[in-house]
Amino acid sequence: MKFFFALVFAVSTAIAPTRAAESTIPAPGVAPAVDPFHALDGGQVEQAISILRRDHVRGAKIDDTALGRATLQGLIQSLAPGAVLAADAPAPVYPSPFRAEILDGRAGYIRLGSLQTENLAELDASLRDFAAKDAHGVILDLRATPESSDFAAAAQSASRFCPPGTALFTLAGPGRDESEEFVSAGDNLSRGALVVLIDENTAGAAEALAATLRWNARALLVGTRSSGRCVEFAEVPVGEKTSLRVAVAEVLVAGQEVYPRGLRPDIEILQDPAERETILAAALVDGSASFVFEKERAQFDEASLVAGTNPEIGSVAAKPGLIDRPLQRAVDLVTALRVFRQTD
Repeated sequence: MKFFFALVFAVSTAIAPTRAAESTIPAPGVAPAVDPFHALDGGQVEQAISILRRDHVRGAKIDDTALGRATLQGLIQSLAPGAVLAADAPAPVYPSPFRAEILDGRAGYIRLGSLQTENLAELDASLRDFAAKDAHGVILDLRATPESSDFAAAAQSASRFCPPGTALFTLAGPGRDESEEFVSAGDNLSRGALVVLIDENTAGAAEALAATLRWNARALLVGTRSSGRCVEFAEVPVGEKTSLRVAVAEVLVAGQEVYPRGLRPDIEILQDPAERETILAAALVDGSASFVFEKERAQFDEASLVAGTNPEIGSVAAKPGLIDRPLQRAVDLVTALRVFRQTD
C-alpha cells in the first residue's frame, strides 16, 4: 500500500517539470536554524580569535600558521564537496561497460557505464531496439557511471531523450570568460516513460545528465541522493605530496544549482552499498533481470543426486534475498506510468 501511494505521487510529479534540486525554503512556521559562525561580523570574528589566543589554556600555540591551517580546514569543510585537500594521488578511474536488456518484456534497461563514444553508439542502438520491440519505457542506470568532467558526452547522452534545440544545462565559473551552454542536438530516440537510477556516487557529468533529464525529459529519479559534485574540478599542487582539488565551474539546470546539495530522488530506495556493488558486478554476467524478479530457489532433489549436480550451488544470483530494489521499483514505475498515460 505504501508503494502504491509513492507511485501515485511519482506519476503526478512526472506530469509537469520540477526543479532540478530541492528547494531550500523552510516550511511555513518553522524558523531557520541559526549558524553562530555566520551570525558574527568581521569585527566580532577578530574579537573571538583574540580572546582564544589570549585566554585559552593553549592560546600560546595559536600562531599565524595555526590560524591559517584552521582557516583552510574550515573553508574546505564549508565548500565540500567542491574542495578536497589530498595527500595521495587520485584513484585511477577504470572504464565501466555498457549493458542493455529488456526486463520482463516491459522495460528497456540501459546501464550506461562510462560516458564515452563507444557507449553512446551502443545507447543509440539499444534505444532503437527498444522502440522496435515496443518497450513500455526506458530505465537509465547511472549507478555504475564513473565520475568525470566530460559534460559534452553528458549533453550528447541527454540529446537522445530531449527534443532538438532543448537548453540542457550551463557550465559556469569564475575562471570562464563566458558560461558554456549545452543544447540538445540530434534525434530524440526515447519513447515512453523514463526512469533514472542514481545514488551517492552519481557525480560530475553523470549528475548533470540526471539533472537535465529530470527537468527536460520529465524523468523520475529513483535511488538515493546524488553526490552534489556536479562541478568541473581542477587539481592544483600545493606541496610536494599534496594537491588541492577545487571546483572551478558548476552545472546549472534551468538556472538551478545542483552543487552542493545534489539531487533528491523522487522515490528514495535505500540499499546497502556493499550489496549494491555485488549486484552491479554480478549483473554483468547473470543479467539484471536475475536481481529484479524473485524466483523460487532450486532445491537439491533425487534427479540432481542422480545427475551428480547441486542446483543450490549456483551463481550469486541464486542467493535468496539478493534483489536490486531500486531497479525493481523502476520497473514497476515504468509499468505504472504507461497505464497512467494510456488512461489520461
